[in-house]
Amino acid sequence: MPTRPPYPREARIVPVDKGAEDSKVTWYELRADHPTPNTLISEHKSEAEAQDAKDRYEDVEKE
Repeated sequence: MPTRPPYPREARIVPVDKGAEDSKVTWYELRADHPTPNTLISEHKSEAEAQDAKDRYEDVEKE
């Protein structure tokens, strides 16, 4: 099991197009560099959901 990431945590939101060329859908991935570079933390259907997850992930008081 990976160790808990050190604070302050940092994450980024990466838009990713999924699906066939004629029916692409954009998903938003939350990625961080712990425990390895560019680790996928979570996937979200909307940018707002991804931003909420990013805010919670980076919240220092949540330890």
